[in-house]
Amino acid sequence: MADEDVITIPVDLHRSEADAFARLLKRLNYTDCSVRSNLTRKYADGREEKDVMWAAVCRVQTQFGEAGFAPR
Repeated sequence: MADEDVITIPVDLHRSEADAFARLLKRLNYTDCSVRSNLTRKYADGREEKDVMWAAVCRVQTQFGEAGFAPR
C-alpha cells in the first residue's frame, strides 16, 4: 500500500560521505531542531516545524542504520 504523502529521495554517496553523514545525524538532537526551526510554522496535521524536523531526522537515521551506517 503506497502512501501518497511519502516520497523517496534517491541519493548516491561515497562510503565515507555516508559514514560522515550518519555520524552527523547521530549528533543531531531535538534541541538542534528546536533552535533551527520556524517557531510559528505548523504543518497541516498541526505539528510544529521542530517536531516534523525531528521526525525526519529519526527516519533518515533509521534508513542509514538499515543500510549498515549506524555509528555508536
